[in-house]
Amino acid sequence: MGDQDKGYKQLFSNKEMVRDLLVRFVDPAIVQELDLDFRTMVREHSDFVTDDLRERIDDVIWRVNFRGKTLYLCILIEFQSSEDRWMAVRLLTYLGLLYDDIVRRRLLSDGMLPPILPVVVHTGSSRWKTPCSLEALASPVSPALARYAPSLRYLLLDAAAYTDEELADPENLAEFLFRMEKSRMPMELVEQVRTLGTVLRMEGSAHLRRAFALFLTKVLLPKKTGRSDFPDVSDLVEVERMILEGKHEWAENWLKEGEERGIKLGEERGIKLGEERTKRENALRMLDKGFSVADVAECVNLSEAEVRRLAEETRQ
Repeated sequence: MGDQDKGYKQLFSNKEMVRDLLVRFVDPAIVQELDLDFRTMVREHSDFVTDDLRERIDDVIWRVNFRGKTLYLCILIEFQSSEDRWMAVRLLTYLGLLYDDIVRRRLLSDGMLPPILPVVVHTGSSRWKTPCSLEALASPVSPALARYAPSLRYLLLDAAAYTDEELADPENLAEFLFRMEKSRMPMELVEQVRTLGTVLRMEGSAHLRRAFALFLTKVLLPKKTGRSDFPDVSDLVEVERMILEGKHEWAENWLKEGEERGIKLGEERGIKLGEERTKRENALRMLDKGFSVADVAECVNLSEAEVRRLAEETRQ
């Protein structure tokens, strides 16, 4: 995971990447009040984070001017193939530490805590289904007690949720990241890397070319091919060559992932079939003992129509 951490952090350590992420994916009502002048955007160092927490969380924190005051932008990268159900709990701990550090360093705004925008960028291939608020994860309580419950909601940017049409901006760097994450074939990624190289040459952004080269060789290509021994390069042309040379490995890894997904899906279907079979067996036992159709349906969680059908089959 270390190389993946480094690859994503390197990308979002660039002001251009953060700006494009905000402009494209954050509510325009918020963006229009942000000062996205590169001279005013400052990356924060999160030295306050404990070693234990650092192992569990990717953090990139930026200070951005918002209505003439400071807004802290906290970007978390979730690169696992499945979502983290307890992400809101992780964020609650993390933002509590950030606020504690702000208080200790006396970085308050007119004696008040500054706003924080927590953003979770999910780069997995499957859609994120977990609730994005702490309240949705907590057991319901009485209105009186709910007043004292902690509250937190984060902005989810889910790469798998966007269509190709929604990621069509040819110059937005955040969209380049999502398009490359979603690429399925080597030549598709090669074309994206070539286009990205042209855009970055026009901007003269050598630091961004290096950041994307690191991301591709240490994060994306290992994910696509199953290899982890790609050399460090700073040239996107070299990355193109690596993709073309490894296209057979890409295909083999793709087939392997497909087989694993098929096995998992088969297991899940098997479990579901087993549960349905158990329901029917329990329903038949209850019918034999004289329980009514309504009682059986309620106890075994089947429809009354299904229970009646079972009863008719046993009489035949």
